[in-house]
Amino acid sequence: MNLHDYDIIIINSSGGKDSLCALWEVCRLADVQDFPFEKMAVSHQDLGDMEWARTKELVNRQADLFGLKTYYSKRRDKNGYEETLLEYVERRGKWPSNKQRYCTSDFKRGPGGRVVTALTKQLGECKVLYVFGFRKDESSSRAKKEILKLNKPLTTKKRTVHDWLPIHDWDKEMVWSTINIHNLPYHPAYDLGMPRLSCCFCIFSPFDALVVAGKANPKLLDRYIKVEKKIGHTFRDGFAIESVREAIDNNYEPKIINDWVM
Repeated sequence: MNLHDYDIIIINSSGGKDSLCALWEVCRLADVQDFPFEKMAVSHQDLGDMEWARTKELVNRQADLFGLKTYYSKRRDKNGYEETLLEYVERRGKWPSNKQRYCTSDFKRGPGGRVVTALTKQLGECKVLYVFGFRKDESSSRAKKEILKLNKPLTTKKRTVHDWLPIHDWDKEMVWSTINIHNLPYHPAYDLGMPRLSCCFCIFSPFDALVVAGKANPKLLDRYIKVEKKIGHTFRDGFAIESVREAIDNNYEPKIINDWVM
């Protein structure tokens, strides 16, 4: 990848281990190629209370390691109100699902796109490298993703945006080896047993991961249970998140969680 082909590089970060390694790899390459770090930025789609506590601060800390500025964005409704995921679920009356991933489209892609627009507004004609930390080992769908691809929704007459996956071929061992060797700051949720840093209670989380998250975030779990009861729609098809509370109350001990498919 020749970074000099681009006028600006925007690195998406959830604060998770893969985003962190994607950030590290891009900055390593920028240093090797003498690409100006002032033409690089980090973008975080802030999920508020739905994401693990102190994630926003961690993203900023990770960006600070390389002297990059972090830009935050949240989902807004048509009136500009920053609606939370739980408020959105309650209004729709249904949780997101594998076929209806509005948690990704509305709370990540949309807000992230606003950051791209804001950072390129004064550049005129430009080329944007839009970086993600997706790895092929995460799921069959991510394994099929192209490492470099035109982002058609964000590309305009004046702006060309390419999605780039710099660590697509990395395995989990290489991710953690990079973090440990370079002493990169990661979220303590991993030490609790979480294999991923997403929403605290992701619809794709295996049961044991939900238990780990529930033990660490009991008040938030109760809010999810309250919404589930109010809308009369279970967290997943045939699975009520209230069962996580029951397991915790019965002193259930979660097993080691290797990963889950997104």
